[in-house]
Amino acid sequence: MTDTSANDQYAGFLPPFFRDRPDAEDVMIRTWQVGDPLGNHDVPDVPASLALFFDLIAPAAERGGSNGFAHLWLDRHPHEQPGWRLSVAHVGSVTELDDAIAKPLARLAASMTISLIETESWHMTRPLWRKRAEPVRLTFWGSLGKHARSLIGHRDAAGYYQPVGAGLRSDHVFATLPLLEDMLGDPFLRGGMGFEDALRIGISLGRAHLLESWIEAGGVEKEPYFRPMQIWHQAWLANALIDPAVATLAMSGLPPMPALDFDRKADPETRRAALDDLSGWLTVVFFNDANPALRNAFIAGVQNAVWLDPDLQQYVQPQQRAEILQGLMPYCRWFLAMALYNHLGNLAAGTAREDQIAFYAALVEALPELSPLGELATQRDIEQHIIRIDVARAASALDTLVLPFCDLLMPRLKLDAVRA
Repeated sequence: MTDTSANDQYAGFLPPFFRDRPDAEDVMIRTWQVGDPLGNHDVPDVPASLALFFDLIAPAAERGGSNGFAHLWLDRHPHEQPGWRLSVAHVGSVTELDDAIAKPLARLAASMTISLIETESWHMTRPLWRKRAEPVRLTFWGSLGKHARSLIGHRDAAGYYQPVGAGLRSDHVFATLPLLEDMLGDPFLRGGMGFEDALRIGISLGRAHLLESWIEAGGVEKEPYFRPMQIWHQAWLANALIDPAVATLAMSGLPPMPALDFDRKADPETRRAALDDLSGWLTVVFFNDANPALRNAFIAGVQNAVWLDPDLQQYVQPQQRAEILQGLMPYCRWFLAMALYNHLGNLAAGTAREDQIAFYAALVEALPELSPLGELATQRDIEQHIIRIDVARAASALDTLVLPFCDLLMPRLKLDAVRA
């Protein structure tokens, strides 16, 4: 692959990054319960008053100088009656939010019962949504709306943006949902593809597979409760794929990115088939034999998502823990051995950076079994010391120390094209 920077000729034809990314704590979200509880978990038609609110909210908030979004969702909490919930977000203070949406909200309150549930930051609200919110409508305004339009409306969107490539309309909730992570989540794939980037893509794919298995095992009775996680994690995967897919726009002779199945009537089998196609595409294009470190990081993410993803880890039963950790250990030891072999070699050659040396010191402090290793250690020496670390401590150090250390040491894969 060639090294193409954002300033090269091709970059002018690429979609933009979101330049005005706010801090998660600066995005305030008010959530209301709207209307009476629903009788079952079927997806009803949107009430006329709520539909009108969504027609009015974006222009009203724009006039109020707001940057934000409105999210209408169905509550799928297993211990509460299903019902409509309305969340409205604003980058800034709660007072500014109230002022920007006062008129549309007053009009809604005049026609439907509405009661405030909570006011929280994006950082606190996002985990709640992934567990119990089935999205029905989502609209952006201000700088968020501008970015959403520029990304979804880009001429090559079908080639890099999963929902558009799957044929969804630009105003469909599944089309706009991945943009929340793109605009408000952690920045991803900056400066090429690194070790942790490959791992995160693998985790995204792995958890999507796991959720389909859980939905299938739970059957019709449990499906509504797993539906929010399935929708949100599919959107997260779609977001994780934007930049790899953008890179392939400048790479000739490669197969196009397969589309995920976003159809509301899709079942676990059809969605899993799409995930398999996607996994094959990623393996051919990025995680191949030419990039062994990235390949192994990707595979580790796919196979260990239930442990590496905090959303899923809470569902691990105590009796499953030991089995999962045993499956994780070969990757943990392989990554640690790879990182140590590279770092100690750099120390011997005098090419180790200060940030790498400092991180190695923290690693040895947490895993003192490694302290005897020196610059002249052989691969066998490294492996013999790693094997002395017990499973529980090695697993706890994996995501906090081992993976970031690998990311510092492994070269990043330069992408052929990056977003402008």
